[in-house]
Amino acid sequence: MFSAKDRQQEPADDSFTEELSRLKRQGASVLVVGSVHPEHQRRSARRLLGHASDRVRRRVLVSTNSDGHHRSLVDEPFSSDPHRIVHYESQTRSAVAQESGGDGHTTPAIDDGNAATVETLVDLGIAISGAIESFETDVDGLEPSELRVGVDSLLPLLEDYSTEQVFKFVHLTSGRVKDVDGMVHYRLPVEPDTSVVPVLKPLFDVLVELRDRNGRPQERWSLPDTGHCSGWLTSPEA
Repeated sequence: MFSAKDRQQEPADDSFTEELSRLKRQGASVLVVGSVHPEHQRRSARRLLGHASDRVRRRVLVSTNSDGHHRSLVDEPFSSDPHRIVHYESQTRSAVAQESGGDGHTTPAIDDGNAATVETLVDLGIAISGAIESFETDVDGLEPSELRVGVDSLLPLLEDYSTEQVFKFVHLTSGRVKDVDGMVHYRLPVEPDTSVVPVLKPLFDVLVELRDRNGRPQERWSLPDTGHCSGWLTSPEA
């Protein structure tokens, strides 16, 4: 999707391609599901963040995986394009750390103008909105699809908050991104038939399903509002 490198993977249906182009111009929210190898997830995230494009992108990278066991979006090598980083510290993991004698914080709070650490869902939404606002101020308005936001997993948020609270967070955050014609994607590394997926699915313009078949990474793109579906495609390498 959204890059010259990906277009060769799209189906021949012109209406599908035209709808993707419209979403690119007007902004879109994307849910990425599938319990697949982490490298498969990272390649998908890099393309959604526009790494294959020659255009300048302004990115907000949101890390919710702070346990050190999962590579986060913010650990990815990325270009010199402007970016902001927001770390979310899971309350569940902080509580476990406190019970085991830790100080409840796995990463010290940072706010050097480029990165920030937050501990609540409300503050996470505020931090993302603030990062977008700073980009708008820097360039006096963003071009369509210039802004890319990636949330590396919804699972820690669903562990700490109710589905209803996470639903509201996603709704508000996606609205903020689409207000400036940007694109936001959220990883949810579970199988598509997991009960929470159909609850959250109405919030998104695009659903991307990932799977591995015989050692080959595949993906399927669906546009719920229009009924378009790409069918299963071999995932690009980068």
